[in-house]
Amino acid sequence: MSTAILDAEKIPAQKLEIKTLIPADPKAIYQFRAARLAELAEESGLPDYFRLLNLLVSVQARLATETNGTATQSCFGPKPEFDLNQSQPMAQGHFEWGNYWQSVLLELVSDLLPRLMPKNAPELTVVLKELASTEPEILQQYAQAMLLGHFADVPAKYTLFIWAALSVYWSHWATDVAMALAKTGEGHKTLCPVCGSHPVASVIKEQPRAGLRYLHCSLCETQWHQIRAECTSCGEDKGVFLWAETETKAAVRIESCDTCKGYTKMLFTDINSKLEVAVDDLATLLMDQYVVEQGYLATTVNPLLLAHEQ
Repeated sequence: MSTAILDAEKIPAQKLEIKTLIPADPKAIYQFRAARLAELAEESGLPDYFRLLNLLVSVQARLATETNGTATQSCFGPKPEFDLNQSQPMAQGHFEWGNYWQSVLLELVSDLLPRLMPKNAPELTVVLKELASTEPEILQQYAQAMLLGHFADVPAKYTLFIWAALSVYWSHWATDVAMALAKTGEGHKTLCPVCGSHPVASVIKEQPRAGLRYLHCSLCETQWHQIRAECTSCGEDKGVFLWAETETKAAVRIESCDTCKGYTKMLFTDINSKLEVAVDDLATLLMDQYVVEQGYLATTVNPLLLAHEQ
């Protein structure tokens, strides 16, 4: 892989008004993600896993789409009260989120089970049935641990599905919260300003203006602006490097920081509009492996591969 020092002076000055927050459109996000998973499945090296993820994300898209049905009302319950004057109003300790997300989980499981062939996925079928019969109090403990980034406190076989349900619930309510916060024009940094979760990766966008960087939330799917040539974890603007497998104009790169020794994947959707933040981060894990070997650690969370502590 090639590297280059990121020079802040070479990045065009941002003179126009910038949207500090881009609220999520859960239906569109999940549909786009599912399509990208299907597209990359065969070439991913993990075709069975990508097909499973495609099924899971397709169910997320269905739940996000059915906003007026009785099943959806059961999933999401009444709208929680949020204190918009508080930092990260949808952080797990900042509002009463209850256990309505568990209804989302049961919907996910009941929708997934008939789509799986027991002969081909007997172990996964057992996992989903176990999860559906887990006591609500235990599920709540698992959710609280994961929302705090303590993924190791939850059986690894459950984390993908629990996070998928939490994401559907959080993104459902996050849109209005993000729209309200966006009106303040306040700048944001490392964690999601809506829910306080880690980003999946950086996305370099063509709209609302080419070259702007947004971080994409791993839980509520909100995007928030952060200037380039600055570490997304510690904010340092010195010793920041870009890594790419080939050419300097590669659509997928990694930004590393010598101050905190962290790194973040960067997806240049202004170069390749097909890129999807979670899917293409997962599809380029060889890049992560190389950077980790150089002594850097990920500062991000991928909802499709919950593999490390925060």
